[in-house]
Amino acid sequence: MKKIWPPQDEVFWYLKRGSISPLTQNITVDVAIVGGGMAGLMAAQSFHERGKKVALLEQYYCGSGASGKSSGFITPNAELSLTDFTQRFGEQTAKNIWELFTRGVEDIRKNIKDHKLQCDYAPQDTLMLANDQTSLSRLKIEHDNLVKCGFKSSFFDASALNKYMGTSAYYGAVCSHDTFGITSYAYCQEMKKVLMENGVAIFEETPVTEIDDHVLKTAHALVTADHIVVSADRFIPDLGLLKQEIYHVQTFLLISQVLSDKEIRTIFPEQNYMVWDSELIYTYFRVTGEQRLLLGGGSLLTSYAAHAQHENKAMMKKLTSYFYQRFPQLNLQFEQMWPGLIGISKDIAPLAGSDKNKPHIYYISACAGLPIAAALGRYSAEHILDNRTDLDHCFTPYRNYPVSGFAQTILGNKISFALSHLIKSLGW
Repeated sequence: MKKIWPPQDEVFWYLKRGSISPLTQNITVDVAIVGGGMAGLMAAQSFHERGKKVALLEQYYCGSGASGKSSGFITPNAELSLTDFTQRFGEQTAKNIWELFTRGVEDIRKNIKDHKLQCDYAPQDTLMLANDQTSLSRLKIEHDNLVKCGFKSSFFDASALNKYMGTSAYYGAVCSHDTFGITSYAYCQEMKKVLMENGVAIFEETPVTEIDDHVLKTAHALVTADHIVVSADRFIPDLGLLKQEIYHVQTFLLISQVLSDKEIRTIFPEQNYMVWDSELIYTYFRVTGEQRLLLGGGSLLTSYAAHAQHENKAMMKKLTSYFYQRFPQLNLQFEQMWPGLIGISKDIAPLAGSDKNKPHIYYISACAGLPIAAALGRYSAEHILDNRTDLDHCFTPYRNYPVSGFAQTILGNKISFALSHLIKSLGW
């Protein structure tokens, strides 16, 4: 029986905080952005690169939400696969979506290299692992679709996978190439510095309390803007906006002590990978650039919780048991564990689009993947300034959902979202 000491209930990366600059006087800009996560920062960069005067308002500090609590997987794969998008929109549109998400990966990489961002950049391919034979069959279809559309992909059966994983618990995998991991909180803070040095006004500890047409109200000042991008993820309904379209799911993340090279090679015999399994609520792990293990996941009992659940001993036991069942020869100490609430839509796809009544307001939410958030941050500028519309119908917040309207009012958001996700997962 392994002795497991309880980890601290704190986001590991938040132990180092930078300076804060709140908004204290009225300003007028071309574009105001609400939210300082990956989507908001990329939107700010994209509008600024097009010559616009930009202000970004963040209620806490950049990277304080889902972006900063993230495990830092930078891969186009997230909650939905290329195959999922193909079934919804057809092959060509799915390919266009995947190219957009892949560009999000490269935009993040380019920023890291161009600006020499200190964010624990760790190049690692990604493995999607099959827990059973049925899942392996689905992964083979995904691999075939990726190759057909011109994306790099490798398929491993169980015997081939044993070369790359120090466990025989999985039936096979699909490998996505040219992906990497980062400390996303550090990335957000580093990009904040870069953007401010280049003339973008960024105000932290400046929560927006109301959006009144072209005016953003904060505690101490007003911001007037031609265009407003609301990229506050699960906090958007707090502004009275998209209250039926956005909810959240909860996930947990553990971070270990620094591992030795021998311990890492026990998990990954040849090279490090970022991995997740094929369960509906999947478990995922990777080794950071400073050789710590990140281990994350959730459960049906905790996914739709109304509030973040701290010091959840049941989830700690679930995640560590999962890991030690696959790697029983290891005995690691996990130093921190924290919950994270991630904005999500009723059909799991991201939301991006203009308000149906006030087209100068643009929403980004439910991205469930850092490159997706980055991609849609850039797409917001392309839509508003370049009139790009080719993927609007895929991401509009006002698309049809399995449960909505009066039924959702009666059931409430928690049940409506859980039921919608169940319907989608069963393919009904």
